[in-house]
Order: sequence, then structure tokens, then C-alpha cells
Amino acid sequence: MPRTPRRLAAALFTLGLLATSCSPTQRGTPWTRVSELTPPFLVDQSAADPSLAVDPAGRVALTWVTRDSLGTDAWIAVSTDSGARWSEPERLNEAAGRVSSYTESRPVAAWGPDGMLVTAWAAARETGKDADDIAVRVSTDAGRSWGVARLVNDDRGDRSSTYHGFIALDVLADGRPYVAWIDGRFSAGVDGEPHVADIFSSTSADLGAHWTANALVAGEVCPCCRLSVQSGVLPDGSSSLAVAYRTAQDDLRDPRLAVSYDGGRTYDDDTLISEDRWKLDGCPSMGPAVTIEGERGQYLWYTGESPDDSHLPGRPAPGVYLVPWQRGTGASGPKRAIGDSLLEAARPMLARLDHGTLVAAIGKPVGGPERKVLAVRRLEPDGALSPWLYLGSGVKSGAVASQGTASAWAAWAELEGERTRVRVTRLTRR
Repeated sequence: MPRTPRRLAAALFTLGLLATSCSPTQRGTPWTRVSELTPPFLVDQSAADPSLAVDPAGRVALTWVTRDSLGTDAWIAVSTDSGARWSEPERLNEAAGRVSSYTESRPVAAWGPDGMLVTAWAAARETGKDADDIAVRVSTDAGRSWGVARLVNDDRGDRSSTYHGFIALDVLADGRPYVAWIDGRFSAGVDGEPHVADIFSSTSADLGAHWTANALVAGEVCPCCRLSVQSGVLPDGSSSLAVAYRTAQDDLRDPRLAVSYDGGRTYDDDTLISEDRWKLDGCPSMGPAVTIEGERGQYLWYTGESPDDSHLPGRPAPGVYLVPWQRGTGASGPKRAIGDSLLEAARPMLARLDHGTLVAAIGKPVGGPERKVLAVRRLEPDGALSPWLYLGSGVKSGAVASQGTASAWAAWAELEGERTRVRVTRLTRR
């Protein structure tokens, strides 16, 4: 069994107290058990930028990065028994120190059928500011062995086209891994981050050995806000696919959604989710989140404050908002602020449950300590929200994933003294 991290008992006691302070109008069933399952080798190690992937059988893939004087490395560990035991950490990047990673653009993983596990990250080029390529690596045996890393952006021959990152990843219903990223190739020659960028994607039909020519998903997107991608299954068994992003047209940073109903070949729906009119000549560094079930789902995003808000009456208050969406209409209901009992709510996250949706954000609990937490709750099928459950202390980034109906997972990076550490928990309800 993994060694229990220090101060776990005190941390769980604090969580229980904070969770009871939420609004009495919430009706969702609260989580009844929080189990810390941080891999033993991460208890005393400096690590950051975690991400999670969980399959219905309880296999868990955890990715994170470490940094030293030689650069940044991406790592993965796998549990095949719901976190009771973890594999030894495996470095994903074959060349040491050659990973670009930060809160909004980190390595990610996704499970496919028959033990297929896919990972992707921004691979740093040898020279150039913000000069990265998109690397993908596939395992066909649940992470016990790995194929070689493939660079999937096909503009690598243009040495002035360097800006690639903010990767999102999933596996389609037919078993093809799908990777999308923010790309600056149309701003080739611009030093560093472009003012606007585009979204490109690629898929593989042979377990990652070869990748398709890059397809344009959307244009005029925010160059520094992460994407969210999730695949669904249509009634005929084919794949639907949702790509959530933030626009950059005219410096507006409003949330948009592109949806494909043919496995990512075309995107018939590309709609503005909310006309927040958040105008910002700069980088929000705050992407949206999306779920999809067939032809509908949920959308969660952050909107901030503009320097000229005094001239824009009716602008929503800064915070995190949730809205359902459906095919043909985009947003299909009123948007809801979900920051109750959570101050400065930001960095939205979603995961699809078998019944309902896992909702998460980072913020400060009302009546609690000033340090930020990872706050997690459930949106029930009838629209009820469970109370917030607060995890961690001094949280810098987080990730959530679902496992069936009654379980969910959360991972986060938090400050502990002079270092950043990664923690992992499993949440269970009655």
C-alpha cells in the first residue's frame, strides 16, 4: 500500500469543516469519502502541472512535470487497481529537459480501448523563444511499454513557425486518438506569442504510428488559453466531438464551442456560448471546459474584468459560469454563476459522470483560510448542485476525472514550503 502522506488526517478534517459551510439551498448528494492516493514517490518530490485520465475499469494515468537546471521533464505513472498501487514513474520525453509546461499548457493523457493509453505534450525545440512542437506517445498495454514519440504538427519544416501548445486530447468512439492544440503557424515570423492563433488537430488510425495531415478546427482564437476536448457517441455509434476555446477577435475573450458530428472531419457547429464582451489586450491564461453526451453537454468558463468595463453596462461580474449546450443552438439554458462559497473562483474544470457532471474550480473558501483550494462539486441530472468539497492548500493548478457513477478523481499542485508538490485523491459518494 502507498505510504500515507504527512498531515493527511488534518487535511481531511479541514475538508469536512469547509464542506459544511456551503449554501443550504444546494440539494446534491455530498461526497462521503475522500481518500488520498498520492503515489509514494511523489510524497517528498517537487512536482507540478498534474493531469489525470481514468477509464471505467479503474485504471488511472497521472502525468506531471519536474524541473531542474537542465530543463523540464514530463512523467507518467499508472494504477490498474484504482490507486492502491502505482507503476514506477516513466519519463515521456526521450530527450531530457525538452518539455514546455505550465498551468494552462501541460502534458495530458487519455485512455482508449483495450488498454491503449495516449499522452501528449509540448516538446521544446533546441532554439527559439516559445519554440515548441506537439509530441504524442502511445502505449498499447496500459503503460507498461511505450512507442516512440511522434511530432504531429506538420509545419515543422518552416523554422519560423514555432508557436504550438495548449494540447487537448481524447480518444474517439472508433478508437482513434485525437489531439488538438493552439497553433501560430499563420503568424510565422512573429517573435514569441502571436496576437491571435488557430486550432489544429490530428488523428491516428494505427495506434500512433502515423498521424493525419493537420486539420484546421477554428481560427482567431486566444493564443494563451487552454483548450478542452471531449468525445461522445451518437445514437448510430459514431463519434461526436466538442472543442471548447476562447475567441481573440477584436481582443474579445468570450467562450466559443466547435462541435463535430463526424469524428472531427468537419465542424458544423461553431457558436458563441456567451456574449460576455470581455475585452482584454493581453493574455487571460484561463481556458474553458466542456462535456459532451451525444449532441449536448455542459460548458464552464471564466470571465474576467476589462479595463473599460465602466463603458460596458450589463457585463457579468468576474467569475466562473456554467451553461448547458445542445446541437444547433449552442447555449440552451440560462448561465449560472457557480462561485457561491468560493471567492475568486477561476480555472474551471469539468468531467462527465455516468449520471451528472463533475464541476471544479480553484479559489478561496468563504470563511476559510486565505490560501487557494481546489473546489469540487457535482451537477446532478436535475440541475441540483452538491456542496463544494475543498481540497488542498495553496493550490496552483488542478485536474479532475470521473470513474463511473459514484467515484471521481482530483489531482492538484500545491505550495509546501519552498517546493511545489502533487497530490491525488479519490472521491466516493453514497
